[in-house]
Amino acid sequence: MLLAKGNVHDGASREILYAAGAVTAAGSTLSFVHNRALLPRMLSLSLLLSAGAHLRVACNDAGGRVLSTAEEYAAAGFGDAGSIDVVGCDACDRDTHCYAPGTASASMRNGACVCVCGSGGYGEACVPVGAPALPPAVGTASSVFLCESVTVRSVFVVPAGASEVTLRHVVLDGVSPVLYVPWMARDGVRIVVQNVSLQNGAVLYVMGGGGLRGAGAAGSNEGGPVELSVCDVEALNGALVLSGMFPAGSVLTVTDSLLVAARPTPLVYLPGSRSSPYAPVLVLSGLRLVRSVLVVSDVALVTVMTGGRAVVVDGAVLELVGGGFALDAAVFGGDFALYASARVVASGGAVLRVSGSQVYAAHGLVFDSGVEANASAVVVNDNTGVLTNGALLVLRGSASFASGSWLSVRGNSVSGRLLSVPSYPRSAELAQSTLTLHRNAGSGSVVMDGTVALGDAGGKFLVGCLTLNGQALRPMEYRSAGIIGKFRPVECGVCDADVRCFAAATRAMSGSCGCRCAEGGYGHDCLPVYLPRVDGCNRTLAKLLLSRTATLTETRSWTPTWMPSLSVMRYSP
Repeated sequence: MLLAKGNVHDGASREILYAAGAVTAAGSTLSFVHNRALLPRMLSLSLLLSAGAHLRVACNDAGGRVLSTAEEYAAAGFGDAGSIDVVGCDACDRDTHCYAPGTASASMRNGACVCVCGSGGYGEACVPVGAPALPPAVGTASSVFLCESVTVRSVFVVPAGASEVTLRHVVLDGVSPVLYVPWMARDGVRIVVQNVSLQNGAVLYVMGGGGLRGAGAAGSNEGGPVELSVCDVEALNGALVLSGMFPAGSVLTVTDSLLVAARPTPLVYLPGSRSSPYAPVLVLSGLRLVRSVLVVSDVALVTVMTGGRAVVVDGAVLELVGGGFALDAAVFGGDFALYASARVVASGGAVLRVSGSQVYAAHGLVFDSGVEANASAVVVNDNTGVLTNGALLVLRGSASFASGSWLSVRGNSVSGRLLSVPSYPRSAELAQSTLTLHRNAGSGSVVMDGTVALGDAGGKFLVGCLTLNGQALRPMEYRSAGIIGKFRPVECGVCDADVRCFAAATRAMSGSCGCRCAEGGYGHDCLPVYLPRVDGCNRTLAKLLLSRTATLTETRSWTPTWMPSLSVMRYSP
């Protein structure tokens, strides 16, 4: 019998079982039970089963999905589906879980299949040879994983069920560790990445449910919230990858970091991704934030190779459902500051914001597969920079804003165009929504290009206070500056709520022309999601609004205090 049981494998170069030649079984059993592999493929071998041989499988997890059919096991490398015997997770089969000749019986106890040994059977699986009993290992039930003050050149595994994961004062040298949230504590996880250096192609992955390509969404909406703090990180030819769906109420922050790449980024855990050649330093792959937020602030994101894309959004879709994604006070450098090959969908009072940042690139923020917003806000405000071959914000494909959504391009000053939307016969479609193009300065022949369509559902296109090539534009000059569509001019000094505020969450304007927020509105613009301002590594989250519900979050310091009941697992190379 070959019994592989309870193993966790996160290797990228090899599957959980690899054989260069053929594996032959005659009159024997090959059994795989309760194993977890990070990649969707578990085995890489040529398996030959002759008379009396059996291949039995039960409750294995490949790529974040529990395999349940012979066809799914065949796709994961187990050979022909017709030769695979699948046992359910809740079944206790002696021939699958135990070495049958040494087993008298098998039964479920506390949710686990327990082998009861007969004469000549020893140990947990009733194998024919016994082994001396070993004392219990210290820290086997650890809920805290701490990796500190080391250089890591080989992949480490975070124990299943960990509730706190800390990487501090660590150098990741050419490795690609994965922090896979679905394997961590079910009631919530706190992850701290502080003063970490990524070099020689090192990539740090933080994956939510379904974060692996080819994996299903099993477990993606389960478990408690994730609190991720990435701060004071330096990457030279390294990258940070966030992917998958994070549980509701999660807060992900990246701050006070410098990420630079001058050569392609190896993305071994994103099979099928086409982003690697563009040397991205921040990758959002198939990211889905449901009543959760990601805030990236005070971070330099730079790629210095031809065609480089500093920030990449890939996979099928970036989905924000009552959640938020903010890039605040960042510095972008590269041919593309941000390139989204994925479709971007914001709904249920979601926010996508780029504000207070510096953009030095040929192309700015490019959404190549379009943006779809429903009762949500897309805000590009108060940015500066130089664009040599494009616009600050580029919406290609489809651009649809509906049900009180807001596209705000305001307070920006760049060398280059400000806005590019789809051209006729396509257009940026506003259905009961607002596009604000106000108080911006640009250069070149036009301020924007493309077509804006208001439709028959009360859309608004507000334009004003624009400067082109150092000259203030008058309303009569807007069309010659590329502003096509039915618009309403708004002068610089006019106090207009539609220009300054997210209407659905705004109660009134103050005497000083500020937005007074209704319940569910936050910040200067009364946005529908609270996006926390992060103060370096010592962040204070006073409140977190998720789907119009305020939640108090305690102030935390990153100086750990270990509770006596917790054992700490330390990593050493």
